[in-house]
Amino acid sequence: MSKTTTLRFRLSLKKPSFNGLPSFTPRHKTSSSQSSTSSTSSIKLETSSEPQCITTFPVCVHKDDSQISQGAVDARKNFQHLLPDADYRSHSAGPYGNFFSICWPESKMERVRLGTEIIETLWLYDDVIEDVPHSGALEVHARVRDSLVGEPVKVNSKSHIASLFKDFGERIARMDKEGAPRVIGSLKSYLDNYDSQRTPFDTIEEYTEFRRVNVGFGIMESFMQWTLDIHLTETEVELSRDYYLSSGRVMGLTNDLYSWTVERTEPGDRQWNAVPIIMRQHKMAEGDATVFLRGLIVYHEQQTRKLALELLKRTGDSPNVVRYVNAMGLMLGGNCFWSSTCPRYNPGR
Repeated sequence: MSKTTTLRFRLSLKKPSFNGLPSFTPRHKTSSSQSSTSSTSSIKLETSSEPQCITTFPVCVHKDDSQISQGAVDARKNFQHLLPDADYRSHSAGPYGNFFSICWPESKMERVRLGTEIIETLWLYDDVIEDVPHSGALEVHARVRDSLVGEPVKVNSKSHIASLFKDFGERIARMDKEGAPRVIGSLKSYLDNYDSQRTPFDTIEEYTEFRRVNVGFGIMESFMQWTLDIHLTETEVELSRDYYLSSGRVMGLTNDLYSWTVERTEPGDRQWNAVPIIMRQHKMAEGDATVFLRGLIVYHEQQTRKLALELLKRTGDSPNVVRYVNAMGLMLGGNCFWSSTCPRYNPGR
């Protein structure tokens, strides 16, 4: 994206209500044979009680949240066994449910639970790797990446945590051999790119494209498909590319908005957030920059909705794509609602 690009949008002071929508797809007709996500596996959450949540997407929580949350408990136990002296916070817990229960509320419980264990492990790994110098971190990333495909792990002081990941690839494949390569590929790609950018960004437009990858959207989207047993065709993947990218921008900027509360006081050479970039680029005070970021998120949500309707039209209401679009809307809405309420970004809750 060009550095000279200027984003224009209207910032409304009144938050629109979409709580009445039963699914993401607004008033979109489907035939009786076109099954979207099942309504029996989730419970709708009322977002109006949390005014700091700005999403226009619907929000639900999986009915088996307690079982899914056990995946996060298992991840922390495994880390505690390997590194008993470390202090491990609960990353995915929230007052309305586990992060993954809210992001993938219509998915198969056993797959969501495994996805929870894997990504919670990645988040715990991120805590540990923050204290490793950049060159050493890249080496550890490579070892973790290789362990996902079953390569032997050489345990030493730098990379013994890679052993925590060695069985995940096999466990994913046992549940769904067809979808496993894409999920494992997204995990490897995330580790390849996580610490690849060392130069500060000059514009929010440039940063947004980086953050879309760095936030882990590719992992979340691939697990979203895998947990729902969605397998898009090559043509559908190609047609949904712009929609995919727009959704990633929403997730990355949303994360920055709510994580800024804790990140603004933490040192570190690999901490990235949109707020200070907006402050520098537009010469804004911190408070004004956060308001700007809120408006930018709403703008990208609107673009995502528009692209969704275009995608559905272009694919002729493909059952695969209908399910994909509905699931994406729930994931983006869930990410925002959870981020706006979770202890991780809201100390004291």
